[in-house]
Amino acid sequence: MSELQQIKLWDDWDDINLSTPERRIERLEILLCQKVHKGEDISECLQVLEYLKNRTTQQKLESVFFRRVQSQLTSNLWQIIGQATLISLVAISCCFAMYKIATSSISNNSSSELFLGKELSKNTSPPSKKHHR
Repeated sequence: MSELQQIKLWDDWDDINLSTPERRIERLEILLCQKVHKGEDISECLQVLEYLKNRTTQQKLESVFFRRVQSQLTSNLWQIIGQATLISLVAISCCFAMYKIATSSISNNSSSELFLGKELSKNTSPPSKKHHR
């Protein structure tokens, strides 16, 4: 008994698993071999087989492409989040520094006004009493 005779004929649909592209390609190759063995035209089988192989390759390439795009998008998102965080920290630091400068200049102005007030009071002599005769 030859190997081709041991393989189930294409007409036995009940036991054939065509759930994945690889299984369909495998079954199509079996059909192709059976047609060659019988001397039948195999041109349509070759076209379908080529289509299925290209489709499987295309699906694998799309999967790789989408994973790469998703990875790039995730990387870009983290970069944007990092930049936004950095900008926020710089802005908060600047606001805090401006607050410190503003409060220190207010307290310095108050201190200098008090200091100037004391100096002015020291430098001004009390009104002299002149006796009029």
